[in-house]
Amino acid sequence: MRTIHFDAQGFSRTYWDFYTGFGLFVTVFMLFAAYLAWQLSALPAQTLRGMRGITWAFALCFVALTVLSGTYFFIAPVVFSSVVTICLVGAAWLSAKPA
Repeated sequence: MRTIHFDAQGFSRTYWDFYTGFGLFVTVFMLFAAYLAWQLSALPAQTLRGMRGITWAFALCFVALTVLSGTYFFIAPVVFSSVVTICLVGAAWLSAKPA
C-alpha cells in the first residue's frame, strides 16, 4: 500500500495515504460529533424542541454511519455506532415531547 504511487489531481499519493487520511477524517468527525452531542445535551428542553431538524439530522447521520460500518467494517465499529445511533434517535425523539 505504501510502495505504489499514482497521481491524484496533481499530487503523488499511495493507497496508504488514502487509508490513513480516511481514518483520520473519521476520527476528527467522531470527535466533533461527540462534542456537538455534548453541547446539545446541555441545552434547555424548550430550545431543543425548536431545533428538531438539527437533532433528527444528527441522528439520521449516525443511522447512515451505522449502515456504512456494517457494510465496510467489523463488529466493534458496528456496535459503537449502533449504540450512539440508538442514543441519538432516543434523544431526538424525547426532545420533541412537551416538558
